[in-house]
Amino acid sequence: MIRVDSRLKWFLGVCIGLFVLFTLAKIHPISLSVWNQLLPDGSDAKRGLISGTPRTIRMDDYAVGTPWILSQVNRDFPVENETIGGEKAPILTVPTRHFSALFRPELWGFFLVNTESAYAWVWNIRICLAVIGVTLMLLLLTRNNFWLSVFGSFWLLLSSGTQSWTYIPASMIAGASLIFVAAVYLLFSQNRLRIIVAAIALAWLLMYYALILYPPYEVPMGYVLVALLLGYIINQYDPKRLLNQWPVKLVGGVLALAVLGSSFYLYYQDVKPTLDAIMNTVYPGRRSELGGTGFIANWFSEYFSWAVQDTKFPKNWLNHCELSHYITFAPIIIPGMIAAFVITRKIDWALLLLGLFVIVGYLWIEVGFPEWLAKATLFSMSPTRRTQIPFGIANVLLTVLYLHYLGTHTVRTRSLYTALSIAGVLAFMIFAAQLNINDSDGFFKWHQLFLPVLFFTGLGTLLLVTWQPPYRNLIFCGAMVVFLLPNFKLNPVSKGLAPITQHALYRAVQDIHQREPQAKWVVYGSQYVSYLVTATGVDLLSGVKYIPPRKILKVLDPQMKRDSAYNRYAHTVYNSYIDGRDTVIIQNTFEDGYQVLMDPCSPKFKQLNVKYIVFDRQPQAAEIRCMKPVTTLGSLQIYRIND
Repeated sequence: MIRVDSRLKWFLGVCIGLFVLFTLAKIHPISLSVWNQLLPDGSDAKRGLISGTPRTIRMDDYAVGTPWILSQVNRDFPVENETIGGEKAPILTVPTRHFSALFRPELWGFFLVNTESAYAWVWNIRICLAVIGVTLMLLLLTRNNFWLSVFGSFWLLLSSGTQSWTYIPASMIAGASLIFVAAVYLLFSQNRLRIIVAAIALAWLLMYYALILYPPYEVPMGYVLVALLLGYIINQYDPKRLLNQWPVKLVGGVLALAVLGSSFYLYYQDVKPTLDAIMNTVYPGRRSELGGTGFIANWFSEYFSWAVQDTKFPKNWLNHCELSHYITFAPIIIPGMIAAFVITRKIDWALLLLGLFVIVGYLWIEVGFPEWLAKATLFSMSPTRRTQIPFGIANVLLTVLYLHYLGTHTVRTRSLYTALSIAGVLAFMIFAAQLNINDSDGFFKWHQLFLPVLFFTGLGTLLLVTWQPPYRNLIFCGAMVVFLLPNFKLNPVSKGLAPITQHALYRAVQDIHQREPQAKWVVYGSQYVSYLVTATGVDLLSGVKYIPPRKILKVLDPQMKRDSAYNRYAHTVYNSYIDGRDTVIIQNTFEDGYQVLMDPCSPKFKQLNVKYIVFDRQPQAAEIRCMKPVTTLGSLQIYRIND
């Protein structure tokens, strides 16, 4: 079990202390200051920015997720909000006054502290729980190797797969690792109180993990969790320990399942129509993947990630977020595991099962599964470009556990085998470099990759099973931290919500909204204007819709002739089309977008109670024939439709 000594207490105290400090200081890693450039209103270009550079690529954070959250805050956390989407979309995505919020700790801040601190809470609690969870899990798996466990947690945190996605994988990492800890304590603890606490924690954590509601990550990460837990149980198998206090363990396990089952049943019954609506959309719809589409970059691209930035990457690698994952040493470790077994005839089951997952994950990504197998394993729900994140996490955990294995198992050394193995590692790194040169369409050159090849060849040789170099863990861990530390600069250090909440447009719309709270709004033109107006809490027809708002669309398209265009998660843009017949044209523009072309003076707007229209330009006379101006903000014009 975990040895709770002074080091661990200090570590936990520092983690929790930093969480509290950064949250109360309203510090977060989201690129909200990009609004100062997207829609400048004459304010300081660095408003809300402490250091770093805002990342325009993280549009899902600053233009979608944050406006949705503020919309909920300004509407007092309803369970229905058509500005976000139809049905009960808010329950799935943002803070609401719904019992499921009890199982989503990142949302608790909105009910405990002010809005800006609550917003910082969302990101800081993810980081805090992930670091603590992985450290505790690795303490169990490494038999209380403190520094190796801390290193493993920071390796996952600092990796570009976590950083580039602004810590989105951290929720999954935290949930899976803490589930492991709770399950181990439920099975192996000899203390009745700890067993009861573990059972309660396990029920809550399973619900927390389930409510992440992102199967592309959760399914493969679930296999990682099962591999580690099953491997740990086999490694530590002791009938006396398992059966001691068995009545308490049995009752605790049953109660945990009962709490989980009843909670999920109530949740599912409440959101079933919403989930059905999502499953029946054109996009994302029901995923049915067969794998085999490969990495966005390749398995070994992270060795050379120092040369890749948001605005600088191989053009065929999609974008910096999609290509990012985690450094792997599996091609060195798996042969080493086989060699160790041949020499010692001993098996570390956690290593073995995790290694098997890495092999299976690689086959899924690069080769694919038959349809029946993909569906049976649920991998059909995980596109390969999403699988590469939990797959990469498994690669990191494999390396950490292997380092522990090398430090606790003595293997007979042979100079010849070691020399051949070093040559093999060098050959592998040369292969990885050449693969990236070929894959990157001229982005990488050999002279750029020479030093990384030497660097990772050196680290790879430290993982050879046939020799025992002094200070192996210290050198390896120190070198990896040095390599990964620059990733901390990937996201900016931001403070508060001022780039949105102090924006001139936000204030103008809120001022009008306070006078007519029941009026609906629509933005004609720029989608970015819609994103910002979304944050004010008004009822907005344009903007990003998580689920199609059917009540609105039924008015715009009564016969549902264009259902395939708007039946999707979509960025919705309105533009003018005046033909004198009140025609409404709905066109699918992207996989996740559509535009509505219609007369701004259409009677349909009155039917929907649309009172205010924001134009991103000076409108033509025909467009405003039924309305009067309210205010002008630079090129932005706000009009009210006449009663």
